[in-house]
Amino acid sequence: MMNIVHISDTHGFHRKVNVPFGQVLIHSGDISNRGEKHQVEDFIDWFVNQPHKYKIFIAGNHDICFDEHHPLNENKLEKHLMGENYTPLKPTWLNNLLDNLPDNVFYLENNGCEIEDVKFWGSPATPWFGGDFWVFNKQRGHDIKQVWDQIPLDTHVVITHGPVMYKCDYIPQQQFFAGCEDLERKLQEVKPILHLSGHIHEGYSWAYNGSTEFFNGSVLDGDYELKNDPWEIELNVHYKEVKVLNNISTPN
Repeated sequence: MMNIVHISDTHGFHRKVNVPFGQVLIHSGDISNRGEKHQVEDFIDWFVNQPHKYKIFIAGNHDICFDEHHPLNENKLEKHLMGENYTPLKPTWLNNLLDNLPDNVFYLENNGCEIEDVKFWGSPATPWFGGDFWVFNKQRGHDIKQVWDQIPLDTHVVITHGPVMYKCDYIPQQQFFAGCEDLERKLQEVKPILHLSGHIHEGYSWAYNGSTEFFNGSVLDGDYELKNDPWEIELNVHYKEVKVLNNISTPN
């Protein structure tokens, strides 16, 4: 049995979140407002020092400094001088932080890790919106499908910033389901036990499709106010069972 605490979309409010104790703490992205250096540094310091035995986090569309392909992260002089040999990189200060994470802290970006026989895979990618204002945007269809095709078929827990279509993704004000159809189709194939996401603050909820439990862990609501509790989840990989420890008895 693995005890997982799931949060997402803290947007700089991480130190105000009442995080319950557990074995694994998972953050599904948007740790900052716009990838500000001071917020990211403070988040990583806070996250690393949480008492959980293991910690996993991914970036989100607000975490600009994590996406080396965003124009704000480009070294334009080096790009001009190097031409085709130019290699986009995250900022040096961020690479230094990520390269020196403790052995029990994992940053995932279209890759995975294994913890006590549980296989995790994480990605910051979300369907395109907002143009170049946000990061890790992929066009629906072929572009984003190339990301989801990387998810190994034996993955137990998939962590993405955005939810799948029709699960924890509804925006009432717009009467719009904002999730990703391509991710939903891939997870029908992979059938992970858990899918953990955020991104759509209004979608904070829990859902089930017969094979996978879906959780949107956005702790901020649609008005960016700290309103939602972290999810507390017990995972039994052997029996493919999930138990929700929060005071919510049934999924949506």
